[in-house]
Amino acid sequence: MRGKLPRGGALAFVALLLALLTSLVLVPTSAVAATTTSPVIGVWTEPASSYGFIIAAIEKARKSIDLSMYELKDPTIEQALINRAKSGVDVRVILNADYEGVAENSAAMTVLKAGSVQAVWARSGQIFHAKYLVVDDVVVYIGTGNFVPSDYSSTRDFWVSDAQRSDVSAVVATFNQDFDGGGASGSPSGGLVWSPGSTQRLVNLISSAHRSLLVENEEMDSSPIEQALIAAARRGVDVELVMTQDLEWTSALDHLASSGVHVRLLDGAQIYVHAKVLCVDCSPESGTLFIGSENFSTSSLVYNRELGVVTSTLAAVRAVRNAVDDDFANGTPVVADRTTTPSVYEGTGLSITSVLASIAPGGYESLTAHTSGAGQSCALSVVLPSGYESESSGLGTTMANASGDLSWRWRIGTSTDPGTATATVICGATKVSRSFTIT
Repeated sequence: MRGKLPRGGALAFVALLLALLTSLVLVPTSAVAATTTSPVIGVWTEPASSYGFIIAAIEKARKSIDLSMYELKDPTIEQALINRAKSGVDVRVILNADYEGVAENSAAMTVLKAGSVQAVWARSGQIFHAKYLVVDDVVVYIGTGNFVPSDYSSTRDFWVSDAQRSDVSAVVATFNQDFDGGGASGSPSGGLVWSPGSTQRLVNLISSAHRSLLVENEEMDSSPIEQALIAAARRGVDVELVMTQDLEWTSALDHLASSGVHVRLLDGAQIYVHAKVLCVDCSPESGTLFIGSENFSTSSLVYNRELGVVTSTLAAVRAVRNAVDDDFANGTPVVADRTTTPSVYEGTGLSITSVLASIAPGGYESLTAHTSGAGQSCALSVVLPSGYESESSGLGTTMANASGDLSWRWRIGTSTDPGTATATVICGATKVSRSFTIT
């Protein structure tokens, strides 16, 4: 397993409200503040680099090691941690327990505890998807990859090292409270990006792009991220997105492709995209880079413990740009099928700008619209072929952004009858409708 996360889970009502509020208060491009970054001192691209640098970092520790990991199945890393613990180094490890964490990490937990390592399970009820290592409280290694040797040779991941004192102190402070079972937010510093609560930070980063945007991620299930990518493409930014092909993201990727984002997919025989990176206006001379554990899903951005960092260090920018460019060049373009329907359906000051022409039961339909009223509250309803109105999550009321753009995404139930469905958008006294086919 490559660390792919569940789409939902038993999420508290308060957390759900937070997710909804996060998606409604996105800052328009014109209001985005200057991006805060952190310098990094090292960068590693996987699979080319392998994980020897992690072993070397552990072996250099003289005082302390703090490790937070989603999946740990590497006997060499486990033994390196044990060796340092037995030599007197204070070695502490947090392993994810939620979702399938106990099953995935039990063997490592047993070995580490038997070897004098202070290993604990992450607090229950929250996925700990962060991947970082702190050595001697002077450098933190932040990455996208799990410590699973079976994935090393076939998986695209990145790691960076950050020695900025305030960043390291913030990571250690967060680790301390997580190790003790506390539930506070991550300690802010410089370019650090913590989840829960990273949606706005990443949307702002996307919104700061002027010329180009390179994107690589394992998942695509966050409406705010998708809207930000679409908005960037519509204002003339060259947005290139590469992922590994997965039917779970087909609807979202089709929506992005139909809205001007250049989407390419790698198949199962090619390198697996596990990386989570954004490269803004990146060139051989400059750029701003996000790298971290955050997948582009509501779970990852709003609920999980995650850690990433934003940097403009040129070596990191170049490394990520080169790798993502190569992956994009090797991918197959996604071309959304809109040939059976016009692209725009208009009312007075309101238009439906895209909707999937056909969708199978179980798939995710998406619809975008534009209203002349920025910040206007609008509602989407769908009448199914049976004549009943859909009650799917994702429909209902949302608010137009500063550009007047609206977006919805919802699931077609697996038992839905085939036929023609009708989507209706209402903004104030104006209403527009569009039919689509359930196959």
